[in-house]
Amino acid sequence: MELQNKLKVSVSGDGLEAYVDLLDPIEESTEADLLSFLEERKVTFGVLHEEIGRIASDDGSVEYPLLIAVGKQPVHGKDGKVIFDKEVNFEIDEHEKASFRDIIAIPSVQEGERIAAIEPPTNGKPGTNVYGEEIAPKPGKPAQLRAGKNTTFKRSDDAFYSSIDGQLSSDERSLQVQPLFEVNGDLDLRTGNLDFVGSIMINGNVPTGFRVFAQGDVTIYGMVEGATITAGGSVHISEGIAGLGKAVIEAGQDIRVGYINQATVEAGQDLFVEYSILHSDCVAHRSVYCQRGHIIGGTISAGVHIEAKDIGNRMNTPTGLYLGVNKKVEEKRSKYNLLLKAKQEDQTKLELIGQKLEEKERTSGELSAKERITKLRQRNSLAAVEKETDELKETLENMNVTIGNLTEARVQVNGKLYGQVHLGFGKYQHQVRSEYRQIYAFLSQGEILLRSIES
Repeated sequence: MELQNKLKVSVSGDGLEAYVDLLDPIEESTEADLLSFLEERKVTFGVLHEEIGRIASDDGSVEYPLLIAVGKQPVHGKDGKVIFDKEVNFEIDEHEKASFRDIIAIPSVQEGERIAAIEPPTNGKPGTNVYGEEIAPKPGKPAQLRAGKNTTFKRSDDAFYSSIDGQLSSDERSLQVQPLFEVNGDLDLRTGNLDFVGSIMINGNVPTGFRVFAQGDVTIYGMVEGATITAGGSVHISEGIAGLGKAVIEAGQDIRVGYINQATVEAGQDLFVEYSILHSDCVAHRSVYCQRGHIIGGTISAGVHIEAKDIGNRMNTPTGLYLGVNKKVEEKRSKYNLLLKAKQEDQTKLELIGQKLEEKERTSGELSAKERITKLRQRNSLAAVEKETDELKETLENMNVTIGNLTEARVQVNGKLYGQVHLGFGKYQHQVRSEYRQIYAFLSQGEILLRSIES
């Protein structure tokens, strides 16, 4: 039977589904006729014979277009991955109540010890479209981790090994073992300031005025006073920071500390505080966790999450929480913008003086000795101001105020949120004027909303 004028076959763009549409009523047809019709149109794989039977014995109940053939989806390959033999970097679930003393354990390895192995990617399994043609799967991507400092990679077993005794650390691209510099006791005049290419462990306190710099991690089993601690990796302080308004703690990765009092703290990733943050300026490019303590006074900036037991206090101490923006950098940018405006005004005044002197020189033919000195000073001053203006513009361009993602940003208060707490989500602001219990704050359609955790 001629069906080409009765039926129309259409195939989806990916070739995995074929549909038949009715152009004109079919008086009679057999399943063999319909299969031949599909074969003429190259539809040979995954034909739904039950649907063929429905068309052949159509009693008017068939709805068109009708799915008549279904291909087989390819199974794409799995990406390769790195399987570590021991934990490298610590992460805490936001609801986990872990022991702070356990968190600061250092992952160490011995020379020749296997650190991690590479699991290769898989190729996947091909699929088939309704034309009977093979659909190639997407092969998995190989793991992109390379051997970094003091590590080697052996292709014989696709594994990484340590070349020295030291501390194991990793980032997104490489695996390293950092040599460890250890101080047994407090920092004092005998040790002096520390500057080390690896990691530093101090089994004591760091008094006011000392500086500690490490390209790896800094671990302090004691207290930090008004000192400066800088680490390319993470900073671990088992007790706390009594900063006296002088302490500056900076880490490229995480900071974990017992408490923070009157300090400036910045973590490239997360900030974990066991107890309270008091009158301090803290920045974490991801999250701030202060689950068992208070945040009172100062400013806290985070990329996506701030969590504490209580925020503010009954004395209504002004406290600022900022999501998606680095408040410290924002204040610095405002200062530089004022400086730039002043320099641009100076530049305009100097240009006006120069124009007047040039106009007088054109009309009178020459300038007096005093005017020539003024013109020389004007040129030198203008050149200096232009240079300073360009430097300020470059500095402002390089200032990255935005951190994190506002769509995911959230403040969570497991205890009480007091009045005089200022919430900032990017450019959106909200002043808390009442006391709340167990709430979270988030941004929705340009408005900062407060909701009960239990709702």
